[in-house]
Amino acid sequence: MIVSKLKAPIPGISLTGAPKSFPWEKPPELDTVEQAINFYMSHLSKPDVVDDLMVMLEIGFPVTALVQTIRTSSVMKGKHSIDVGLLVEPVITKFITATADSLDVPYVMGGVDPEKAEREKENNRISLLLRSALADSKKTAEEDEGVALMEEIATNLENAPSEQQPQMSDVEVEADQEVVPEAADVEQTATPQGAGLMARG
Repeated sequence: MIVSKLKAPIPGISLTGAPKSFPWEKPPELDTVEQAINFYMSHLSKPDVVDDLMVMLEIGFPVTALVQTIRTSSVMKGKHSIDVGLLVEPVITKFITATADSLDVPYVMGGVDPEKAEREKENNRISLLLRSALADSKKTAEEDEGVALMEEIATNLENAPSEQQPQMSDVEVEADQEVVPEAADVEQTATPQGAGLMARG
């Protein structure tokens, strides 16, 4: 569908209208969180609304995005303010998920886990470095066990789910394994306290 630029809104046209001509510019209908909760519970519990909500969840629409859309729509209609909507969001989320659980409707919460995204980013970076090192290597996995190990690690990083990928913080030292301190640690412990760089000679 092609939209003509001549039919687009003129820049700054919203500033030429009469003040408080939009619903969200007027005082909200619901002033408190309790009033907003009662409004949503009575509205979302209607059979027709429940059916439509469950259909959206069944097709994979995330609960988080659904709740945010409902909240934004109510703010634009002047039902309540933004801050009241943010406070009511957890209640709406709990109502929708509880209803879906009671009706055995599968759903996804949505949203992005920052820690998971960071782990995936780091694993992708390591995998690219390993692939680059393998490309520069002149030996094959059959000729060099180290090359075979690099290929195995790169493949595991690319194929395994992020929850199953080992992290350095998850690796524990065996009880019978001797921990060898690094050279920097030995040098630091050998230096007496209070001695600066000039005193080391």
